[in-house]
Amino acid sequence: MSEAVSLRPASIRPALLLRLALRLLWRDWRGGELRLLLLSLIMAVTSVTGIALFTDRLQQALVQESATMLAADRVLSGREPAPGEWMVEARSRGLRTASFVAFTSMAFSDDGNLLVAAKAVSDEYPLRGSLEVAEQPFVEGAPVEAGPPRGEVWAESRLLSALQVDIGDPVYVGEATFTVTRVLTHEPDRQQGGMLENAGPRLLFHRDDLDATGVIQPGSRASYRYLFAGDAAVLESFGEWLSERSAGEYRLRDIREESQEVDEALQRGQSFLLLGSLFAVVLAGVAIALTARRYSERHFDYVAIMKTLGSTSRQIMSLYLVILLLLLVAAVTLGSLAGYLVHESILWLLTAILPVTLPPGSMLPYLMGAMTALICLLAFALPPLLALRDAAPLRVLRKDIDSGLKGSLLPYWAGGLGAMTLLLWYSRDIMLTLMLVLVVAGIVALVSALAWLVLRSTRVAGSRAGSPWGLAFSSARRRRHQTVLQMLVFSITLMALLSLTVLRTDLLDDWQAQLPEDAPNHFMMNITENQVAGMTDYFRDNGVRPRPFYPMVSAGLLTINGDSARQLWGAGESRGNLTESTAENDEEGENRDSDRRIANRQITWTADLPPDNEVVSGEWWGESPEPGLVSVEDDYAERLGMETGDELHFESGGQEFSATVHNLRSVQWDNMQPNFFFIFSPGTLDGSGATYLSTVQLEGEDKQLLNPLLRQFSTVVVLEIDALIEQVRTIIDQVSAAVELIAVLVLAAGALVLLACVNATLDERFRENAVLRALGARQRLIMSSLVIEFAFIGLVAGSIAVLGTEGVLYYLQTEMFGQAFRPHYWAWFAGPVSGTLLIGALGAAATRRVVHTSPLIVLREMA
Repeated sequence: MSEAVSLRPASIRPALLLRLALRLLWRDWRGGELRLLLLSLIMAVTSVTGIALFTDRLQQALVQESATMLAADRVLSGREPAPGEWMVEARSRGLRTASFVAFTSMAFSDDGNLLVAAKAVSDEYPLRGSLEVAEQPFVEGAPVEAGPPRGEVWAESRLLSALQVDIGDPVYVGEATFTVTRVLTHEPDRQQGGMLENAGPRLLFHRDDLDATGVIQPGSRASYRYLFAGDAAVLESFGEWLSERSAGEYRLRDIREESQEVDEALQRGQSFLLLGSLFAVVLAGVAIALTARRYSERHFDYVAIMKTLGSTSRQIMSLYLVILLLLLVAAVTLGSLAGYLVHESILWLLTAILPVTLPPGSMLPYLMGAMTALICLLAFALPPLLALRDAAPLRVLRKDIDSGLKGSLLPYWAGGLGAMTLLLWYSRDIMLTLMLVLVVAGIVALVSALAWLVLRSTRVAGSRAGSPWGLAFSSARRRRHQTVLQMLVFSITLMALLSLTVLRTDLLDDWQAQLPEDAPNHFMMNITENQVAGMTDYFRDNGVRPRPFYPMVSAGLLTINGDSARQLWGAGESRGNLTESTAENDEEGENRDSDRRIANRQITWTADLPPDNEVVSGEWWGESPEPGLVSVEDDYAERLGMETGDELHFESGGQEFSATVHNLRSVQWDNMQPNFFFIFSPGTLDGSGATYLSTVQLEGEDKQLLNPLLRQFSTVVVLEIDALIEQVRTIIDQVSAAVELIAVLVLAAGALVLLACVNATLDERFRENAVLRALGARQRLIMSSLVIEFAFIGLVAGSIAVLGTEGVLYYLQTEMFGQAFRPHYWAWFAGPVSGTLLIGALGAAATRRVVHTSPLIVLREMA
């Protein structure tokens, strides 16, 4: 009686309200009603906090690790020395600085000479990463704290072999004499810059010895690089100061701007992590909505009793809001702790491939987890609880009074709005959000229509009550709304899991194809036509597989169908690749003076379609094409509005020529192969004086084959990119491992949704099956019907999920990840089969106690 009095309006005080909320919360927890709801909330917070902490620290680590490829956080480069005041200003802001000058020069010994990529470095070089040296050629090196002192040079192994010198021998560069003291085995930024900085083996010496060589004179082609490292905010501020002082002519660049391969690997990995976080949160939100709805329906009787004892709707809502607040606090606390443990577990698993010390995480991931829990509660859990205000006191006597939840659209609208809010907040991408909303809307329409047709067609089968098939379809038809809702939830869940699985597989396959084991690690340029046969024979005689030789000339596009190409080009820059960017660096000054043509491009001609190129419009010209045809990279053509049949006019070496667009090609710019914007049919550019480009893979001591090759073909320039390939592979391995682990987290969230969806109909199934058992139905019949019912729902949901998956993947792969979309035929089999098996087994396991619970117990609770 005292508790009844305590529920009266006059006696409800904040302290008492909190005590009642805790008592109700504890009772519901012991009864198992709140466990799945709290678990869903914790899963949402854990997913967001764990993934956000992991991605926050991983992104910082990847950027930190990839920054070693620049030997700094930011770099400033130019053809002339920078004003000294810039470095003074940087140091005054607390930044660390270093510099070097890179140039090509002849290096001499008493027994030979060779063109080398010389580099004069300051004492502070490098700011990120480390130099590694050895005491003899072709062995593994060890890191050192500083570069070579004055009067000494460090040389790569191949250079010692070519010049026939050993440690302690003299080497001559210009007018200076140096002593070889170490073998250089690794420098962090070996592959940065163009051909000027990498044409030949490296020779490293001190910056103060540069003047003594006398090599750098007015007009000399040298690259001046200035390195900066420090706090990101300070670097950003200094970059703005520098841009203002140089009128925008100079700006600091990071690794993303310096290396397209690294930028693309990081961008794809971060996009996948973001997508995984989106799916995990949305799935956890769906689980919250389902469990909150069931929690509300089970509390209508309690609310009715409280109203008969004098409690008002406002007091009841206050009570349940306190319960939600307590759940929020518990979920945020436990979820944040679990998220921290999850992200630490992930990092522990990645210890082998994350050699860097990760920077500490910020508080933002914890705030994101808390906000996610709050949004999930407001959008998914609060609307069903609001319906408790309208519970009729008469429900104490009449259990058949409708709760009002079944016909209410508020939970669905609120849930949809909450899901869109979460999607927009995490993705910051309106198009991605709209795409997912449209796909889900399409699934809703398709599920509704298909469920109506299927359930209508099973009416006859339902008349055979003794058959498990008939019993299953009859049960599904009676719970038409719940069946449609289950199909919808299962479809969306399976779509998310399938999308992430397929995308993960495609990403990993794409990365493996990008850098296969036999990827070339040396580019050979400036090859004359009469050297091609000799170089081919040389490699074949030494057991090295020869690769295609591509003729190259530099040409600028003048007009498209008579219209100025420069005017059509507009603002911005097109994508480049290793071959193109090297050429563009060397032609920068020439291009700046052009007023008629688009910047020079390296063009080629061949009868064969290059590897990893795919014709997307028109046809390839075959083995015996007519002259005057050109194939254009499709993105480049799209920007300029080119189509097959267009007439293009070019200029090369003072001569003008025309060609007809015969086809458009897609190109993989990140595959470490020679790629071109324009490929012409043979015979179009005869007599143009082309030089040739080729590639080769040489590992370890095989690199020594380059020395006799360069002595025999002295005009050839070799660009070594094996260090770049190794660094990109390392980053891809790191991101791939992260992708795998994020997929596991999303699978856990999906399993939680499936469990919540099955549990949402348990109460009604208990009552129905208790009646069937009381009427003589056997456990085997009921269990068989439950398995058939859930397997049937899984089959329909899996089939629809495949359609949604293909729609989602089309957008994600073409717009977000820059991949070519291809139908995933295996998913059309995996979706229905996995849906049937997974949901059938899960439904049977979750409803097993429905069959084994005594009908007498259930019927007593119904009374």
